[in-house]
Amino acid sequence: MTIEIREVTTKKERRQFITFAWEVYRNDTELKKYWVPPVITDYMKTLDKEVFPLYEHADLAMFTAWKDGKLSGTIAAVENRRHNEVHQDRVGFWGFFECFNDQQVADALFNAAAGWLKKKGLDTMRGPVSPSMNDQCGMLTRGFDSSPVFLMLYNPPYYNDLVLASGHHVGQELLAWYIDQSIIDIKRLRKIAAHVMKREGLSIRIMNMKDFDREIERVRDIYNKAWEKNWGFVPMTDREFDFMAKSLKPIANPHYIYFVEDRDKRTIGFSLSLPDINQALKHVNGNPFSPTGLLKYLWYTRKITMVRTITMGVLPEYRNKGIDSILNTHIADYGGRHGVFASEMSWVLKANEAMSKLAKVIGGRPYKEYVIYERAV
Repeated sequence: MTIEIREVTTKKERRQFITFAWEVYRNDTELKKYWVPPVITDYMKTLDKEVFPLYEHADLAMFTAWKDGKLSGTIAAVENRRHNEVHQDRVGFWGFFECFNDQQVADALFNAAAGWLKKKGLDTMRGPVSPSMNDQCGMLTRGFDSSPVFLMLYNPPYYNDLVLASGHHVGQELLAWYIDQSIIDIKRLRKIAAHVMKREGLSIRIMNMKDFDREIERVRDIYNKAWEKNWGFVPMTDREFDFMAKSLKPIANPHYIYFVEDRDKRTIGFSLSLPDINQALKHVNGNPFSPTGLLKYLWYTRKITMVRTITMGVLPEYRNKGIDSILNTHIADYGGRHGVFASEMSWVLKANEAMSKLAKVIGGRPYKEYVIYERAV
């Protein structure tokens, strides 16, 4: 048996790299039940160095593994120069890992990524990060019995065994919190929110989609200030943030995107939640833009029962003042009025006790766990 590693260089090979995942999941009934196929056109853009703005300060290599002439695994390696400037380290990343349950193939893939990163002068690799910490990251270790929400990952349990056996160790653990909004004590939450708003002289409003560009500037400013000290965080460039915002705009519901303002109408906090469109994407096999795919997508988006709270950000001077209670009240209130009684708060560092405490206060439970692994290169 021979294993050959090939570097992806053409558009056709890139599409083959993406669609290999179908081979992993199609023959496993249990996995197939929960896996949500990625949107092929989105991944094609994300892995296009001429299109995706991350690569203005990063480099990417994609590898496929062939065992006895059969495609058997994929991995991408990323050198993020901006990350290394911010954190003063020499860390590279791997992501888009898909593989049959074959340790030899997995080892060949990780060695290919490690070799490429080492040539870049890096000494550590971390993953899965696909392709940055501002995108999809973390390997699922608990919670395999339900589908991932929008922009979160799913993988077979054996992936963790393959990673650990290849010389990785746990770098960071991440949590996804499930919040059943139907059991939240909404009256109590409203009272707390009203008290905080009166005490601090605050007001809250939804996103103004007609002023989209300026609203995004407000989000970007707070996001970068609020998260700058978080593990692994790298501030997005203007181009990265604008690209992400425009890609999410078609699915955004302004009633799940809130801004908190002070007496002078200065934005001091925000919350970004999105409908869990994975509930619809699960039925379109990676192509929501085909005639049948579009019809199915539109039909199932009417049945979405969950939102994902991707991020909350508060300016440093307003932390620990209960601003989160204001944001959570409005998310729960609007969701309850429209039949959406579930939300996922993700992802949250397991070591972030403050965020975990917040999730518990509103009735959350950690129902999925993820790991970002590390190893020397």
